[in-house]
Amino acid sequence: MSETTMNNKSEQDEPVLAIKPILGRADHRLDPKRRFTIPSDWFERMGKPAQVYAMPSLSRMRCLDVFCPSEFDKRMETFRSTALSDSATSRFTSRIGELINCVSVDSQNRIRIKDSLLSYAGLGEDVVLIGAGFHFEVWSLDDRPKIDGNEADILEQLANEASTFKF
Repeated sequence: MSETTMNNKSEQDEPVLAIKPILGRADHRLDPKRRFTIPSDWFERMGKPAQVYAMPSLSRMRCLDVFCPSEFDKRMETFRSTALSDSATSRFTSRIGELINCVSVDSQNRIRIKDSLLSYAGLGEDVVLIGAGFHFEVWSLDDRPKIDGNEADILEQLANEASTFKF
Protein backbone atom coordinates (compact mmCIF):
# COMPACT_ATOMS: atom_id res chain seq x y z
CA MET A 1 0.00 0.00 0.00
CA SER A 2 1.43 3.36 -0.96
CA GLU A 3 1.96 6.16 1.53
CA THR A 4 -0.66 8.24 -0.30
CA THR A 5 -3.20 5.44 0.02
CA MET A 6 -2.42 5.06 3.71
CA ASN A 7 -2.80 8.79 4.35
CA ASN A 8 -6.15 8.88 2.56
CA LYS A 9 -7.70 6.18 4.71
CA SER A 10 -10.82 7.32 6.51
CA GLU A 11 -11.79 6.54 10.08
CA GLN A 12 -14.24 4.00 8.70
CA ASP A 13 -11.32 2.00 7.33
CA GLU A 14 -9.79 1.58 10.78
CA PRO A 15 -10.10 -1.99 12.03
CA VAL A 16 -12.90 -2.46 14.53
CA LEU A 17 -13.04 -5.47 16.80
CA ALA A 18 -16.09 -7.60 16.12
CA ILE A 19 -18.75 -7.07 18.75
CA LYS A 20 -20.31 -10.31 19.90
CA PRO A 21 -23.53 -10.89 21.84
CA ILE A 22 -23.40 -10.36 25.58
CA LEU A 23 -25.31 -13.08 27.41
CA GLY A 24 -25.72 -14.27 30.97
CA ARG A 25 -26.03 -12.70 34.37
CA ALA A 26 -23.51 -11.26 36.82
CA ASP A 27 -24.29 -10.13 40.37
CA HIS A 28 -22.19 -7.27 41.71
CA ARG A 29 -21.90 -5.00 44.68
CA LEU A 30 -21.10 -1.35 44.05
CA ASP A 31 -17.77 -0.44 45.63
CA PRO A 32 -17.46 2.57 48.02
CA LYS A 33 -17.03 4.85 44.99
CA ARG A 34 -20.25 3.39 43.51
CA ARG A 35 -18.48 1.58 40.66
CA PHE A 36 -19.01 -1.91 39.34
CA THR A 37 -16.87 -4.14 37.15
CA ILE A 38 -17.88 -5.19 33.67
CA PRO A 39 -17.25 -8.98 33.56
CA SER A 40 -14.04 -9.61 31.61
CA ASP A 41 -15.67 -11.89 29.02
CA TRP A 42 -18.36 -9.27 28.36
CA PHE A 43 -15.70 -6.57 28.15
CA GLU A 44 -13.87 -8.59 25.50
CA ARG A 45 -17.11 -9.23 23.59
CA MET A 46 -17.72 -5.46 23.61
CA GLY A 47 -14.35 -4.92 21.91
CA LYS A 48 -12.49 -3.74 25.05
CA PRO A 49 -13.77 -0.16 24.84
CA ALA A 50 -12.14 2.76 26.65
CA GLN A 51 -15.61 4.09 27.40
CA VAL A 52 -19.23 2.95 27.36
CA TYR A 53 -22.60 4.67 27.18
CA ALA A 54 -25.15 4.26 29.96
CA MET A 55 -28.75 5.39 29.69
CA PRO A 56 -32.20 4.67 31.10
CA SER A 57 -33.76 1.74 29.29
CA LEU A 58 -36.21 2.82 26.59
CA SER A 59 -38.04 -0.49 27.10
CA ARG A 60 -39.93 1.19 29.97
CA MET A 61 -38.30 -1.17 32.44
CA ARG A 62 -36.61 0.28 35.52
CA CYS A 63 -33.03 -0.50 34.57
CA LEU A 64 -30.09 1.02 32.71
CA ASP A 65 -28.76 -0.03 29.32
CA VAL A 66 -25.00 -0.01 28.75
CA PHE A 67 -23.59 0.04 25.21
CA CYS A 68 -20.10 -0.12 23.74
CA PRO A 69 -19.32 2.84 21.44
CA SER A 70 -19.64 0.92 18.16
CA GLU A 71 -23.10 -0.41 19.05
CA PHE A 72 -24.23 2.98 20.32
CA ASP A 73 -22.87 4.67 17.18
CA LYS A 74 -24.92 2.27 15.01
CA ARG A 75 -28.06 3.34 16.84
CA MET A 76 -27.22 7.03 16.48
CA GLU A 77 -26.33 6.77 12.77
CA THR A 78 -30.01 7.12 11.85
CA PHE A 79 -29.97 10.69 13.05
CA ARG A 80 -26.89 11.74 11.08
CA SER A 81 -28.81 12.10 7.81
CA THR A 82 -31.83 13.82 9.33
CA ALA A 83 -32.22 17.52 8.68
CA LEU A 84 -31.40 19.75 11.63
CA SER A 85 -34.76 21.43 11.04
CA ASP A 86 -36.63 18.16 11.75
CA SER A 87 -38.18 19.10 15.09
CA ALA A 88 -39.17 15.56 16.14
CA THR A 89 -35.62 14.28 15.63
CA SER A 90 -34.12 17.34 17.26
CA ARG A 91 -36.39 17.00 20.28
CA PHE A 92 -35.63 13.28 20.66
CA THR A 93 -31.87 13.61 20.28
CA SER A 94 -31.57 16.52 22.70
CA ARG A 95 -33.74 14.82 25.32
CA ILE A 96 -32.00 11.47 25.05
CA GLY A 97 -28.62 13.20 24.82
CA GLU A 98 -29.21 14.81 28.20
CA LEU A 99 -29.86 11.41 29.80
CA ILE A 100 -26.93 9.50 28.32
CA ASN A 101 -23.78 9.14 30.39
CA CYS A 102 -20.52 8.47 28.53
CA VAL A 103 -18.40 6.64 31.09
CA SER A 104 -14.68 5.82 31.06
CA VAL A 105 -13.69 2.23 31.73
CA ASP A 106 -10.69 1.96 34.07
CA SER A 107 -7.88 -0.60 33.85
CA GLN A 108 -9.90 -3.05 35.98
CA ASN A 109 -12.99 -2.77 33.74
CA ARG A 110 -14.84 -0.70 36.35
CA ILE A 111 -17.31 2.03 35.47
CA ARG A 112 -18.94 4.77 37.53
CA ILE A 113 -22.38 5.75 36.29
CA LYS A 114 -23.66 9.15 37.41
CA ASP A 115 -25.85 9.29 40.50
CA SER A 116 -28.98 10.50 38.68
CA LEU A 117 -29.03 7.35 36.54
CA LEU A 118 -28.30 5.08 39.49
CA SER A 119 -31.19 6.73 41.33
CA TYR A 120 -33.53 6.47 38.33
CA ALA A 121 -32.98 2.70 38.17
CA GLY A 122 -33.30 2.32 41.94
CA LEU A 123 -29.78 0.93 42.17
CA GLY A 124 -28.49 0.40 45.65
CA GLU A 125 -25.46 -1.49 46.83
CA ASP A 126 -26.30 -4.76 45.04
CA VAL A 127 -26.80 -4.75 41.28
CA VAL A 128 -27.47 -7.41 38.68
CA LEU A 129 -26.01 -7.20 35.18
CA ILE A 130 -27.98 -9.05 32.51
CA GLY A 131 -26.62 -9.61 29.02
CA ALA A 132 -29.20 -8.48 26.49
CA GLY A 133 -27.69 -9.14 23.09
CA PHE A 134 -25.41 -6.33 22.00
CA HIS A 135 -25.66 -4.39 25.26
CA PHE A 136 -26.22 -5.22 28.90
CA GLU A 137 -28.76 -4.08 31.46
CA VAL A 138 -28.09 -2.98 35.03
CA TRP A 139 -30.85 -3.82 37.51
CA SER A 140 -31.31 -3.45 41.23
CA LEU A 141 -31.25 -6.81 42.96
CA ASP A 142 -34.91 -6.33 43.97
CA ASP A 143 -36.24 -5.22 40.57
CA ARG A 144 -34.40 -7.63 38.27
CA PRO A 145 -36.36 -10.13 36.20
CA LYS A 146 -36.70 -13.11 38.48
CA ILE A 147 -36.33 -16.77 37.71
CA ASP A 148 -37.77 -18.38 40.80
CA GLY A 149 -38.89 -21.88 39.98
CA ASN A 150 -41.22 -20.92 37.13
CA GLU A 151 -38.62 -21.74 34.50
CA ALA A 152 -41.07 -23.98 32.62
CA ASP A 153 -43.48 -21.04 32.22
CA ILE A 154 -40.63 -18.75 31.13
CA LEU A 155 -39.33 -21.32 28.65
CA GLU A 156 -42.82 -21.79 27.22
CA GLN A 157 -43.18 -18.05 26.72
CA LEU A 158 -39.70 -17.81 25.15
CA ALA A 159 -40.47 -20.73 22.82
CA ASN A 160 -43.64 -18.97 21.66
CA GLU A 161 -41.75 -15.68 21.09
CA ALA A 162 -38.67 -17.24 19.44
CA SER A 163 -40.24 -17.57 16.00
CA THR A 164 -41.22 -13.90 16.01
CA PHE A 165 -37.53 -13.03 16.23
CA LYS A 166 -36.41 -15.90 13.92
CA PHE A 167 -34.32 -17.30 16.78
